[in-house]
Amino acid sequence: MDTKPEPGGAQFNASARPPRQAAFALLLAGALCAGMGQTIVFSVLPPIAREIGLSEFQTGAIFMVSACFWVFLGPIWGRASDYRGRKLFIVIGLFGFALSMALFATSIRLGILGVISGAPLFILIVAARSLYGMIGSAGPPAAQAYIADRTSAADRTSGMAGFSAAFGLGAMLGPGFGAAAAVFGALAPFYAMAGLAAIMGASVLAFLPENTAPTERSAIPRVKLFDKRLTPIMIFALLNGVVNAIPMQTIGFYFIDRLGYSTAEAPQLVGVGLMGGAMASLFSQLVVVQRFRVEPRLLMRMAPALLAAGHILIWSVPAIGTVIFGLVIAGFGAGLAMPGVGAAASLAVSKSEQGAAIGLTNAAGASGFIISPIIGMYLYGLTPQAPYIFTTVVAILAGIFALLSKTIGAARAGGVNFPDERPASAPYR
Repeated sequence: MDTKPEPGGAQFNASARPPRQAAFALLLAGALCAGMGQTIVFSVLPPIAREIGLSEFQTGAIFMVSACFWVFLGPIWGRASDYRGRKLFIVIGLFGFALSMALFATSIRLGILGVISGAPLFILIVAARSLYGMIGSAGPPAAQAYIADRTSAADRTSGMAGFSAAFGLGAMLGPGFGAAAAVFGALAPFYAMAGLAAIMGASVLAFLPENTAPTERSAIPRVKLFDKRLTPIMIFALLNGVVNAIPMQTIGFYFIDRLGYSTAEAPQLVGVGLMGGAMASLFSQLVVVQRFRVEPRLLMRMAPALLAAGHILIWSVPAIGTVIFGLVIAGFGAGLAMPGVGAAASLAVSKSEQGAAIGLTNAAGASGFIISPIIGMYLYGLTPQAPYIFTTVVAILAGIFALLSKTIGAARAGGVNFPDERPASAPYR
């Protein structure tokens, strides 16, 4: 019998292992779950925040603190998956997401009931959301590295696009799922997402194969914070993160203050806009990236132009149709950027450094959620249009940077620093 050691010494039956597609499907289902959770939070939280007395800056700070933990801990989780195996950290991430979502909803519920208010309530909500950054950040870099381990250099972008597309599909379904679950209460969507994430964590634990033996820590090349192979990609990821984070955190208020909708109407309309953007993101990843196999360097050069165009529409014309169309165009651009960054980072390093590299670039993108509340909410206080004018400028700068960067220009299957160590025809691992 063909057996290989599992991490921790268990034996794996090669003849019984499921096909690669089934394993990837588990990971994509987890990404879909995470995407649903994100859009539910972004579309529902702003009106609830006003109901329980939180300011715009406090609302942004909820995400900022969680993002800080994600930035610092994501690369550590990713590096750990390089020598402990991917499955353990995917499971940790999903259960961390479930726990965070459940506690987040419970803390808001206490605020609505008046059990707790003011600063103690704010601290409790921040702490609950921060669990997502502390523990939930273990999952994505490990899942993406799992895919990178099992795809050739030529298929790497397509594989990353599949992961991003699953997240985008979840983002598209999130508002509809939230509306359906809201029949059972305003906070029911959060509890439902916690339950789904826990189910996914249990499914990965039970069914995802992991037959790569543990690697000694000292045997793995260490990817440094300012690794010259990754620095330009991380700079682009940071700029892209800022461009995408500011609208996510302000669009709910924008519909209320700029477009004149009530706190009861705004969540539904914001959900429509976010769903439209998610659909466009999904289309770009499944059709443009998957079907036409666009190289990472081209994705990273096209995305900023679309993001800038979409944000111009948002701030220039205060009409619901124009704003939603702007979100759709921006969503199309964001859909190109995510697999481009992930594939570029994966192709820039060796096979044994995948988790660390993807963890660093994910952290760079998450840094946008640290910077954006400080900048975005300050600008929003000046005028609701100001944050979107700012993101338009940043998107243009990101596009110029992508055009000039030699590292990004080399982000293609034939231009990797370390050729794929496993032939495309190699057996499933």
